[in-house]
Amino acid sequence: MPTGEVIFLTLLEVSTLVLLADLVGGVLIRYGFPRVVAELLIGLTLSPYALGSLLNAVLHMELFAINDYLLFLTNLSVILLLFASGLEHGLSTLREGGIYGALAAVFGAIIPYALVYWVLVSMGLPYVESSIIALSTAPTSLAVVAGIIEREGLAGLPSTKVLITAASIDDVVSLILLSMVIAAVSTGGFTYGSLVTAVKIVTLWVLVFLLSVLFIPRILNRVGEETIVYASLVVLFGIVLIMTTLGFSEVIAAFIAGVAVAESRFSQRVRETVNVLLAIFGSIFFIAMGLQLNFKYILNIEVLVMALATSVVAIVGKVIGIYPFAYLRLRSGRESIIVSYGMIPRGEMGLVIASIGLSSGLITMGDFGIIILMVLITTVIGAVVYRREACRFRSSAGAR
Repeated sequence: MPTGEVIFLTLLEVSTLVLLADLVGGVLIRYGFPRVVAELLIGLTLSPYALGSLLNAVLHMELFAINDYLLFLTNLSVILLLFASGLEHGLSTLREGGIYGALAAVFGAIIPYALVYWVLVSMGLPYVESSIIALSTAPTSLAVVAGIIEREGLAGLPSTKVLITAASIDDVVSLILLSMVIAAVSTGGFTYGSLVTAVKIVTLWVLVFLLSVLFIPRILNRVGEETIVYASLVVLFGIVLIMTTLGFSEVIAAFIAGVAVAESRFSQRVRETVNVLLAIFGSIFFIAMGLQLNFKYILNIEVLVMALATSVVAIVGKVIGIYPFAYLRLRSGRESIIVSYGMIPRGEMGLVIASIGLSSGLITMGDFGIIILMVLITTVIGAVVYRREACRFRSSAGAR
């Protein structure tokens, strides 16, 4: 098929999938489910390994397919998602929750990672695969949490600030853990040499972060408002190029770029533009994650058992890691457990880790299926429970 036809066919595929995900997402949102669930389900259902192949045969064209153009748009989508995440965080958001909010984020990421890793290794999964799957359970989905808070009007609750801060910082913790795990894998395991490599990587990560936050806002502040968006995109893709050249993942670079741009005086203008881009491209990453998963791996009993075990341990580990520090900050058992529930949903960052693991050959398609199912289970359970308990608390607080 000529290149031009493939490109336009891919654009039609993406448009169709995004439209369907938006329609299904609109229905699910009415019942309290996050939009990401619809995006993953549309990808799974219409993948070339499921109904997509049947529709392709009926239409006599490869409409639902995975090709280089779709993967390019997927990479663009994830870069924009992480750039937007950094923009929303900024340094101020990372400081707002105080020391207890930061500790909640750190332990809320490390404890699920450690527990899931131990359980999976005990079940016979290799160390590297166990580590990547466990790492996908570390970060909370900030997009899911923020969406529930906005829709339900929960921003005024005392627990919300702690929740948002913890959900923001655990992304950073997860990115650092990702760097350390990749360093360990590249040096043949968790040895003294891998520890030294990990320290070097984290040091370089922090150095790039500090230099970006220190100098980039000053440069952007000298740029006129009419060109700030273009200058920010140059910053974004420039940092991505530099850090990928140094051996880092593009998602880490995109996050750093977002935090740096957030400190400039025209950051709101950039946020507005990025939100428009996300309205077009934001869903593609989640849909593509579903598209790439072969249904036969989900139906495998071993995958289902491991996915269920991973989900349960991930939920318990997150609550254990969050609750003590939330309580020290809020001095309320009920509000602290609400914060813990709000941290249960996994999403974009966990799927990013899964994507990196799959593309790097660190995990198999079966492992990828475990992560997809874990994201779906924790997102649905966490979103429903958090929404219910937070709304109940708001009602009881209003009654008093």
